[in-house]
Parts: sequence; structure tokens; C-alpha cells
Amino acid sequence: MLIDQLLEKAPFIEPQEKNKLFMVALKESLRHHYANSPEFRNFADSQGFHPESEITLSEAPYFPVSMFKHLDLITGAEELIKKKILSSSTSGKQPSKIHLDNLTINRQRKALVSIMSSFIGKKKKVFIIFDSESTIKGQAGTLSSRAGAIRGMLPFAQSINFILNQDLTLNYDLLEKALSKVKEEEEVCFFGFTWIIYSLMLNLRKSGDQDKVAGFFNQLRNKKYCLHIGGWKKLTDISVSKDLFNSEVSGFLNMGPGKIIDFYGMTEQLGTVYPDCEYGHKHASTYSEIIIRDLDTFEPCPPGKTGFIQLLTPLPHSYPGFSVITDDLGEIIGEDGCPCGRPGKYFVFKKRIEKSEIKGCGDTYEQ
Repeated sequence: MLIDQLLEKAPFIEPQEKNKLFMVALKESLRHHYANSPEFRNFADSQGFHPESEITLSEAPYFPVSMFKHLDLITGAEELIKKKILSSSTSGKQPSKIHLDNLTINRQRKALVSIMSSFIGKKKKVFIIFDSESTIKGQAGTLSSRAGAIRGMLPFAQSINFILNQDLTLNYDLLEKALSKVKEEEEVCFFGFTWIIYSLMLNLRKSGDQDKVAGFFNQLRNKKYCLHIGGWKKLTDISVSKDLFNSEVSGFLNMGPGKIIDFYGMTEQLGTVYPDCEYGHKHASTYSEIIIRDLDTFEPCPPGKTGFIQLLTPLPHSYPGFSVITDDLGEIIGEDGCPCGRPGKYFVFKKRIEKSEIKGCGDTYEQ
């Protein structure tokens, strides 16, 4: 399949090569979902779209992210579904429900490994997880997005060490045990959700234990990374910027701010993540694309203008998640100009619009 040929490419390739390969793979995905997803076929027909149409990237149909909250969108036979992922959601909100077959799981895992290797290397690391081990225990084939994110790190892990209790307070015994096992030549990777890490620091600060815990981390002289994902809305509410977060966490973990990597991703398109490079930019990989759409007209925005983030990837096989417009705001900085040297579009995430739902195509579909 052409989609799998795309996955054989390096995670970041020159736009001229990528654009041709990506559109061919995306059209293959559109044909598959049109033939096997009644919901997508009905939606596409209502928009006058046919998968054999000659289209540009921006003309590909897209679902609003809210559709995955309200409908069980499955492409193909339901008995082939092996896992269901539920997005994190605040109280009173419906989570997205993403249904995965083995082909989708394998594609998304391969993309994740390829992309993340560009940022943290291929050497397996000792992972210290700012979460409870109970988080990764799903029920009847269902996992939370937090559990899915943690499990996504397994290909990079020499060992996995959880250091929080079930109520997300620090377990000192688990922390000391994890640190005592780290060998001098090993690389260490801290991982957790952004808000959980910062909330832990706040609680330790209030209890007067932050310096004591930081002392444990100061003992590690190994090469270290800190990967974190999600939760910026809560930090914005308490006026914590990315620069402040990086500064405080780097001091807490005794590491350089350049090794603290925030990565953007969504449950609706697992695997195709967007980590910060050393210059604070997020990059669209070989396996995905980004369009920023105007807040009023939904037309594609030029670089430098803020709008809704639309993400495209041909990887999903068991659900029509190939093109999703989010409630998040972002801005494309440019293409092929990032000092880190990675080719392709690079962008910044601005903020998430809460209490808002993308309209337009969703309204048409519901009709």
C-alpha cells in the first residue's frame, strides 16, 4: 500500500519529495474510507466530494474534532477493532472515542518511533514516569489517552519506572528505588503530562519538600530528557508560560531547558506527534501535514497568521481520522527555514479554545 511506502521514508524529508508522496497516500486513504465508512461517505456526498476528484491538500474534506466525541466512527468491520482509546476530558465533557485495528496500531507506532527518534535518538533509555502505574491498566480493550501516551514510549524504554501514587502524589520509595537502579552510562527520560508535572511541583513547594526532591534528581549526572504533553490550558489559567515552565522544571530536574520537549498531539491522530525542536518550533513530519484555517472564513491562512489547526495524515485505517480540524489555535512560522535544519512546515501552538466547538462541516453532517 502507498501509505506504508510513505512510512518507509525518513521522518523529515524535502517538501518537493514529500508533497507528491503525501497526496498520493492521502487519496488512497480517502478512497478506503469512502468505500468502507458510511458516515464519511454520507458526509462526503453532502459536500459534493468524490475520492477520485482531483484536489489540493486544502480541498480534502475534514471532520471537526467534536465528531469523534458524539459518534462511534469505525471504518470497516467492527470485529477487527482491537483497542479503543478515550481522550482525556474535563468534567461533564464527552471524550473522543477512537477505534484501532492492528494495521492502524502498527502504522501509528511506526510513525511515533520514527518521529521521536529524530528528537531523542534511538538509544533505549531509563524512563521515569510522572504518573501512577494504575493509569496504564485499561479495561476490556479500552485505554485512556494518558495510558496510550505512556505505552507509546515503550519502544524507547530500557525500563519503565512509575513514581506517583494513584492520587498522583509523589511516592518517595518508588522514586528512590528508580533512581538507585540508574547506571552511569544510561540515558534518562522523564515523561508525564504537563499539568501533572507542574502540579506535583506546586504541591511539593507548598509542603516545603521541593528542594528535598530536587536533591534526588541532582544526583543524576546522566544525559537527561524531559518529555511532556498536554495540559497547557490549566497552566495558562494560572499564568504559567512555556518559558517559565521550562525554567522551573529544568531547575527541579537538574537539566538544561533545551532538553525539555513539549510535544503536541491528539488522540484522534495517534502516532503523528509534533515535538518542540531546540528552537521551540513544532514540525510536520513526513507522515502528516498541517493547515491553519481562518477563524471566520475557514480559508487557509498564510504563515504568520493565527487560526484553527487542521491536521492531516493517511495513517488511520479503522476510523476516518485522516483530516481533523481542532479547537486549537496555532500559527505556521514558515517552511524549510527552521535553524534546527528539519525540512518542511514548522509552527507554534498558541492555545486551546475551551467551550467552543468547530461548526460548519459538522452541522452539514448532522443534517
